[in-house]
Amino acid sequence: MTFLQSIYLKCLIGFYYAVNGVILPYFPILFQKQGFHYWQIGVLLAMGAVVNTLTQSLWGYFCDKLQTVKKIMLMQLFISAVLSLLIFRFHSFLGLLIALTVFFTFYRPLPSLIDTLIVNAVKDNPSQYGSYRMFGSLGFLVSVFCSGFVLNSLGVNNGPYLVTALIALTFLCALPVGDAKYICTPPSFQKFMALAKKPQIFNFLIVATLLGTTQVANDNFISIHLQNLGGSIRETGLAWAIGVSSEVLAFIVLSRLRMNLDSLVFLRYIACLYGLRWLLMAFISNIKVILVIQVMHGICFALFISMVMQHLLKIVPDEFRATGQGLFYMSVFGVGGIMGMTGGGLLLDHFGAKSFYLTCLFFSIFALVGFSRQVKAEAKGI
Repeated sequence: MTFLQSIYLKCLIGFYYAVNGVILPYFPILFQKQGFHYWQIGVLLAMGAVVNTLTQSLWGYFCDKLQTVKKIMLMQLFISAVLSLLIFRFHSFLGLLIALTVFFTFYRPLPSLIDTLIVNAVKDNPSQYGSYRMFGSLGFLVSVFCSGFVLNSLGVNNGPYLVTALIALTFLCALPVGDAKYICTPPSFQKFMALAKKPQIFNFLIVATLLGTTQVANDNFISIHLQNLGGSIRETGLAWAIGVSSEVLAFIVLSRLRMNLDSLVFLRYIACLYGLRWLLMAFISNIKVILVIQVMHGICFALFISMVMQHLLKIVPDEFRATGQGLFYMSVFGVGGIMGMTGGGLLLDHFGAKSFYLTCLFFSIFALVGFSRQVKAEAKGI
């Protein structure tokens, strides 16, 4: 990959996550303003995770089979831009559910394809993953900060127009980006199934999903939680800006350290950090203090995603580069997303925010136990 192509790739990453900077913080508020119950909001948001679970690994397999990531990604971006114009023409719960399902079929698989391009660029130096991924955090940060002021003035109903514009910019940045290079023969479907069933990979993804579930649940409901505590749209945007700013700094530090860390061992400490974060969120209702706690968002997520990617690079064969990323996103943000969003919505509806965050704490404890068992199994060569 040339220097110019790496610049375009970083811009692509930035603009894609800028789209999420509108969808993630403000769409739940838009659904709430349309009169939907929390469980309905959870179901609407969870459709992306359902689609992830059903299609994510297949998109990755198609990329590996056709030996192209870029062409599949361009198709998905173009269709996503068109569909984003149509989503909110539906006002009923069922109509919006169907529209979001179709949209997410093409939009939600994109992170794993983008990560495949990043992994291809840094395969000789995996610690540099953060130097690319931090541009996603920067894009998200700028988007959530600016869109917070824009939507506070113009109304959150204008959010979908921002989404369309940002997806179009992502498509333009993707055009000059270099494709992933494949040096292996296309994998067969039998090998794909064997990879998915491999105990080392399967068990790791289950434990990572436990921790990812808490991340997804909080990401999708923290905006509503802040609104319920009396926060404004601007304070919601500020909370996201603080969290993602710390995420950017964490990615920068990780890319500069270049330490040969044992990713599986380090994931145990990350699970502890997540647990502490959810414990604090369960018992604190002061918005100013929550804004301080948001610093932990970036630290936890940046460490989690970086260590998971490093471990996958170690245990997944090169011929399944995109497939491995697809399996990760399918399990952690697919299955984990379904549990986090639907379960989170039900918990908020019936038991409140305290129970919501204490449940996240228990999931983090289970993840800690799971990672610890895997470290022991790896030490024994199992």
